[in-house]
Amino acid sequence: MKFYILFFLFFYFCAYWICKRQLSASDKQLEQCVNWAKSKGLQLPKRPSFTEFFIVFIAGTFRFPLWIIIRNLQFAKEVRFYEKEMKLLFDKWNLEKNN
Repeated sequence: MKFYILFFLFFYFCAYWICKRQLSASDKQLEQCVNWAKSKGLQLPKRPSFTEFFIVFIAGTFRFPLWIIIRNLQFAKEVRFYEKEMKLLFDKWNLEKNN
């Protein structure tokens, strides 16, 4: 039984670390894009909390058994909306930067 608890804790710790690393890399990549959007007066989407990102990451990546329920919750929709809007903003920034 102790092995399962340790495995479970190790699994979620690794997932936490991976999610944290991906989120910080994404923030670093989007930093110039966000500054550009602020200078243009574009509206930025509200950034969800790390906990919300983590739950969606765990549920989506590892196919957490409750994914069917989690993907329909409001915070999961907000995370997907944020990711979609930031991708569109990044694409606009790239187009203007390259032209």
